[in-house]
Amino acid sequence: MSKDIVLYEVKDRIAYITLNNPDNQNRLDPDMCIALGEAWKQFAQDENAWVALLSGNGDNFCMGADLRHDGLLKVLSRAFPPNGTKILKPIVGAVQGRIAGSGFGLAAYGTDITYATKDTHFVFAESWVGIVGGIVEYEPYMPFKISLEFLLSGQPMSAERAYEIGFVNHVVKDRDELMTEAAKMAKILSENAPLTLRAIKYGQYKRRVDSQRKAMSVAQEEFETFIKPQLDSEDYKEGKAALFENRKPIFKGK
Repeated sequence: MSKDIVLYEVKDRIAYITLNNPDNQNRLDPDMCIALGEAWKQFAQDENAWVALLSGNGDNFCMGADLRHDGLLKVLSRAFPPNGTKILKPIVGAVQGRIAGSGFGLAAYGTDITYATKDTHFVFAESWVGIVGGIVEYEPYMPFKISLEFLLSGQPMSAERAYEIGFVNHVVKDRDELMTEAAKMAKILSENAPLTLRAIKYGQYKRRVDSQRKAMSVAQEEFETFIKPQLDSEDYKEGKAALFENRKPIFKGK
């Protein structure tokens, strides 16, 4: 695994965590997932880092899970910070370009305050690839009806629309402005009282964390009922083939 696939650097109490595999569109392959997991663990334990700024080098922040790798689901969860539990420090996100599937999940679950360039488009591609790796819930990140439309249709959502519904905090002109403005917010947070921010973040995430803990009790049942049938299906094989052949899939419901 390349040591530079995820960059970690601390300056003035800000941990800059950067996805650094633009040749692969910063997709979440096993190496990327493991490296991100290590970065989140380092940030959680780093006494010199009071805030994180998550970004991705290249045209696209993250184009989702790299389905070319068998066994990816075993390590995919490592890419996501344990936000609201083990990590109660603020995380600022700076995202751009096309952000798909698990990349959207990283932008949602992985950041507390999110900046996006005006040309950013979010897409939940799972519905037309034929696999969703877990039970997804995007409330309270977006309203229920809008979340359903976004997840079920697989149609792109613009940065402006994401801002309208409250998923994105700020929309900026371009990549340069993106990093400048996100860094300004990170600096503001780094100058606030860390124990107070910890308590505030805990309170804001408490309901979601409690819900996740309850869900763990039925996780295996949900996997057997909803996830495993997808993994074993003809539709999943067809969706993967269509994705890499750049064509529209033909699903059979089998």
